Amino acid sequence: MNDTGIELTLKEWLYNVGIVGFVNIVGKDNITIVDNSTISFSKEVLHGFENKYFDYFINTYEKILPWYKIISYESEITRLENNDFDTFDEKTLEQLNTYIKKVVKKSIKDDKERKKPAYKLMENGAELLRLEKKLDIIPSLKKSETLEDKKQDIISEVKIQFEILKRIIRCCQSYEGRRYLAGKSIIYNIINKAWGRVCFLNPQTKEKDMYVDFKNHFVTPTEDYINEEDRKRKYHCFICDRTIRNLNLNLSFLNQIGFDTSRKSSHVWNFTNDVGICPICRLIYSCVPAGFTYVYDRGLFVNDSTTIDNLLRVNDNIKLSTLQQNDTTVRSVNTYFALTKAIQEQFSGKVKYELADIQIVRYENETYRFNVLSRLTLSVLNQSKEAMSKLLNTGFREGNTNFNLYEIVMKKLFNNENLFTIIHKLIIYKLSNVTNLYYNISHVNRLLEINTNFLRGIGRMEGLIKEDVKLANDFGYYFRKAYQKKKSDNKLPGISYKLLNALKTNNINMFMDVLLNCYSYIKEQVPKLFLQVFTNDETFKTIGYAFVAGIIDNSSKNGEGRE
Repeated sequence: MNDTGIELTLKEWLYNVGIVGFVNIVGKDNITIVDNSTISFSKEVLHGFENKYFDYFINTYEKILPWYKIISYESEITRLENNDFDTFDEKTLEQLNTYIKKVVKKSIKDDKERKKPAYKLMENGAELLRLEKKLDIIPSLKKSETLEDKKQDIISEVKIQFEILKRIIRCCQSYEGRRYLAGKSIIYNIINKAWGRVCFLNPQTKEKDMYVDFKNHFVTPTEDYINEEDRKRKYHCFICDRTIRNLNLNLSFLNQIGFDTSRKSSHVWNFTNDVGICPICRLIYSCVPAGFTYVYDRGLFVNDSTTIDNLLRVNDNIKLSTLQQNDTTVRSVNTYFALTKAIQEQFSGKVKYELADIQIVRYENETYRFNVLSRLTLSVLNQSKEAMSKLLNTGFREGNTNFNLYEIVMKKLFNNENLFTIIHKLIIYKLSNVTNLYYNISHVNRLLEINTNFLRGIGRMEGLIKEDVKLANDFGYYFRKAYQKKKSDNKLPGISYKLLNALKTNNINMFMDVLLNCYSYIKEQVPKLFLQVFTNDETFKTIGYAFVAGIIDNSSKNGEGRE
C-alpha cells in the first residue's frame, strides 16, 4: 500500500487468476496499471464490493442458470397468446410440460442449491412457493387421441397454467428474485469450484444473507486492514509480504490448494506454521472463480503473465468467445475453441515478438490440470487455423462417452504429443463401419495436416511438405479406383488392414511388400513418393496413413478435392 492506492503484483498462477477475477469484478476503469506486472486501486473501489461480486457472476453466466431458464419462457408465452394459440400443437404441449416439470418445479423445489433461506429473504418468496404448488402439468393425450379432439379443453387449461407461470416469472424477475435466486445458483455452480468451507459455503454459517456474509468475511476485514495502523504487526503475509498481526488467515478455504494449518502441521517447514496471509490477499483469492472461464464442469485460465495487459486480454477473449458468442450452444468444447481463437489473435498481434511459453490451467473433474503452451504449439495452432476449425463439431462415441476431435487434438498438442494414435483409431473405426461416428475421412486428412505441422516444428519431417501428404492421399484414392475398375474392390478392406498393421508396428518392409504386390496386381508403377517412407518413422506413418485414408475414402473427386 502507498499513497496512490493498494498495489497487486503478478505472482504464482492462482494469485494471477484472482487478480484477473478482481479486475473483472470492479472493472478495468477502476484500476490503474502501474507497470507490466502491477496494478493499483483505491480503497473506495471496495465500497459495495459484495454486490459487484455477485453481479459479475450473474451477468456473465446468466444464460446457463436455472433462474434464467425460468424467466426466458416468457417470450414463448407472449408469442402463443399473441397468435391466439393458433400454432399450439402436440410438440408445444410436450415442451410446456417439460418446462413446468423439469425447469420450474424442479428449480424451485430442488434444494441442492439451498434456496430455502433465499425465499425468506425475498418479499415475494412465500408467494413463489405457493405458486409452485398450484402449478401443474397439462394431462397428456392418450394414444387414441389427437390434439384437435381436445384442443379447446387443453387450451383452457394452458391459459390457467400460463397465468400462474407469469406470476412465477414476475417473482423471479424482481430485484430480489435475481439477487437471491440467481445468486444461490452462482454459489453452487460457479463459486464452489474454486473455494469452500467458509462464508456462505460453510454449512454452519449463521448469516442467511450471502451478500452480508461475503461482506463480513472478506470485504470488511480488508477495509479494516487498510485503514488501521500497522505498528503492532509482527508477521508477514506469505503471499505479498505485507505485515500482519497473526497467522489466523490462511489458504485452507481454497479447493485443491489450501490445507488446515492447525491439523496438518506436517505440511509446513519444521512443523511451524508460517502460511498466514493478509486480508487483501484473501479477498483476491476469493475472486479466483471470476478469473476462470467455466462451462459446466470445466474451467480454463491462460497464465500469460508477460504483462498485465496480455493476461487480461487473452482471458477476456476466451470468456467472450466461450460464453457471449455461443449463447445458444454453450458446450465444454467451446473453451478449447475460444482458447485457440484467443491465442491466434494474440499471435497475430505479435509478428515481431517471440512469444514466451504460456501456462494453461484447466479445471476438470474437480481438479486443476496444467500444461505449458510452448512456442511450437502456438506456431502449430497458428498454422493450422483452418484445419482446426473443421474439427469443431466432429467426434465419436465409445460406450456411453462422447469424444470431440477438437478437444482431443488440443489436449495432445498441450502435451506435445503427435496425433498418430488418434489417426489410426479413426481410420480403423471407419474401415470397420463402427456406429456413432460423427466425422469423415476429410477430417482425418485435417488431423494429418495438423500433425505434419507439429512434426515439422520439432524437426522430424523437414523434407516432407503439405503437398506431399495430399499427394499420398490422392494416390490412395486412385488406387481404390484402379481396384474398382478390376472389380476387386472387395479386396480393399483386407489390404487396408495389412497396411494399418504395418503402420502401427513401424514395419516399413511389410508395408512396402503389400504395396508392391498390390501395384503389380493393378499393373501400375509405385509412385516415387513412397521412397520417402525410408527417411524416418514419422514420414513413413504420415505418408502411410494419408494413403490408407485415400483408399477408404468413398467420396467423389471434384475440382476442390473431396468433401
